[in-house]
Amino acid sequence: MMQEKVPGGTQEAEGDASMPVAELRSVSKSFGSVLAARDLNLSIRQGEFLSFLGPSGCGKTTALRMLAGFETPTEGEVRIAGEVVNDLPSFRRPVNMVFQSYALFPHLTVAQNIAYGLQQQRPRPTREEVSAKVSEALETVRLAGFEGRRIWEMSGGQQQRVALARAIVNRPRLLLLDEPLAALDRKLRKEMQIELQDLQRSLGITFVLVTHDQEEALSLSDRICVMRGGRIVQIGSPRELYDEPASKYVADFVGTSNFFEGSIASKDGEQAVLKLADGQTMAGTCAPGLSVGDKACVSLRPEQIALENAASDGAHPVTVLNRIFLGEHTEYLVSSETLGNVIVLAPRQAERAGTSYNKGDKAWITWREDAARILLSEQ
Repeated sequence: MMQEKVPGGTQEAEGDASMPVAELRSVSKSFGSVLAARDLNLSIRQGEFLSFLGPSGCGKTTALRMLAGFETPTEGEVRIAGEVVNDLPSFRRPVNMVFQSYALFPHLTVAQNIAYGLQQQRPRPTREEVSAKVSEALETVRLAGFEGRRIWEMSGGQQQRVALARAIVNRPRLLLLDEPLAALDRKLRKEMQIELQDLQRSLGITFVLVTHDQEEALSLSDRICVMRGGRIVQIGSPRELYDEPASKYVADFVGTSNFFEGSIASKDGEQAVLKLADGQTMAGTCAPGLSVGDKACVSLRPEQIALENAASDGAHPVTVLNRIFLGEHTEYLVSSETLGNVIVLAPRQAERAGTSYNKGDKAWITWREDAARILLSEQ
């Protein structure tokens, strides 16, 4: 009996590191009159950890479901290993998915849950092959010895590992994760983030994560795809998106930032000067595509601002409005007559050096010019 061809199912395809494992080519998806995804163009690299990041309704889950085969594009092409798979059902794609709810079978044991996908393969592997692969998957997710447990006997973190084991047991080319850590508490979520990253690196499988949690995306990803209104607005490494956001929207969504509105008064290459409403000027590095006269804003990260107890050149006098102790940092909310309210993040070392401040204290803030980034004002 002839086997149905599966994209990327040959050893030759798996060995071609130059070929993207998956692509979205001018992909759009409509649900009636609602356009959920708009002209998505993305090349997913072999062995990378990619995240779709954005608020609810931005189109990230729709993009994931089109890769999985649960949704069909209205326009454009979804490709896996170079082949168009728009009409290929999900169970014929070399793709597995871990859902937010885990979607485990409560009436089956841990081993039976993990073996379920293997038993649907044709030709069906032998009982010995299934048992060996299940044991290997359990060892990989550190659940060896839990084969006979029922799902309802497992903790939330253990259930998440079972879902991962079930997804990796047949070694898919692409593993899709739809907010798999959302149901876990903060401490366990941090632990599972490390485990996910270690697992991805050890297996070499391409992971694609959907999340609205910026910290999760920054800590896990090789690249992040920031989405808004069904579109991809910027793709880059976590460092690129944090240090070089292309717009105010990205700077505001990836991390925390202070924004100062105005218009571009002058520009020289990548350097520009922003004129604020009160006539003050602020200099910084300008994002591409901006010109003199454009409405823009300065983005300044809280940790890039120094809080000082003495005036210096270029420093702005401020009054401390609030102080929040965060362990390794202290967050200050200060007020400037010219800049308005500003968030400052002071490291613990500064506190220990005796430069802590209380509500009502007078101080000065300053920053390096290269810490300020000038961006398009409109979000």
